[in-house]
Amino acid sequence: MKTKAVPGENGTYKITGTKIFISAGEQDMTENIVHIVLAKLPDAPKGTKGISLFLVPKYRVAEDGSIIDSKKKNVECGSIEEKMGIHGCSTCQMHFEDSEGWLIGDAHDGLRQMFTFMNTARIGTGIQGLAHMELAYQNAVHYALERGSMRALSGAKEKEKTQDSIIWHAAVRQDLMVSKALTEGCRALLYDVAKSG
Repeated sequence: MKTKAVPGENGTYKITGTKIFISAGEQDMTENIVHIVLAKLPDAPKGTKGISLFLVPKYRVAEDGSIIDSKKKNVECGSIEEKMGIHGCSTCQMHFEDSEGWLIGDAHDGLRQMFTFMNTARIGTGIQGLAHMELAYQNAVHYALERGSMRALSGAKEKEKTQDSIIWHAAVRQDLMVSKALTEGCRALLYDVAKSG
């Protein structure tokens, strides 16, 4: 790990380094963005035991929570990554150059603390996956009801049309039921994980 933190004034730290693949690292939906950053202090032991966790805002804030200077960023977005996945959430490369931050928890205990954050985030990621599955299933049902293709093997189902909807074909119905079963199974799993977490 190359990102470092040096003690500054009033209990703050100066964070320097680069972080990649940061979800929602840059966006304009909120006035400020708070980054959770892993870094090493000067007296850090070697290995993962020496990692500390810091809170670093995009813009520095005053005691009352207001932004000190909206023209001067505390953290810079170097680039937004090209990706195949969720385009509504930017994945960024973030640059910290003597960025003001605050230690979260105890020094050298950051990795354990970060995994607490990550375990909660995993539920959110699962919910996103479930949302995609549900929408795909709903779109597939709609398509199967609209799309015509020859007559059903068991005889004409939509006599007013020249062909039956593909939903009457056994293989299509089976695919839809498998999709529905997987979606509902994931929903049940997420409910269970969220209750126990």
